[in-house]
Amino acid sequence: MARIDIKDATVDRLITNKGFAASTTYEDRNGELRKEKYTVWTDNTGLQPGDLLNISGLLSVRVEEFEGDNGTVRFAAVHVNNPTVSKINQNGPVTTVDEFESSPF
Repeated sequence: MARIDIKDATVDRLITNKGFAASTTYEDRNGELRKEKYTVWTDNTGLQPGDLLNISGLLSVRVEEFEGDNGTVRFAAVHVNNPTVSKINQNGPVTTVDEFESSPF
């Protein structure tokens, strides 16, 4: 299975007792800001929306879909399993928050 390293991710929301949604922002080739979104499956104790993190773990991607205003929308949902999550302390060094051994997937 492939591994993924995500730097400077922001916690967008907590998923009760299962994990959290995080995102990063980047500038595309046209100069527009874009968001990459991730679902991280782990114990989210000690995390709050807005926290800045470094995340590494096992990558899985699923094609998901929903009905939008202009028909069916398909997208790739990125999931991180068995992650190591490090909280970035803006006033000091990186500290490890969690190393979780299992995930729901």
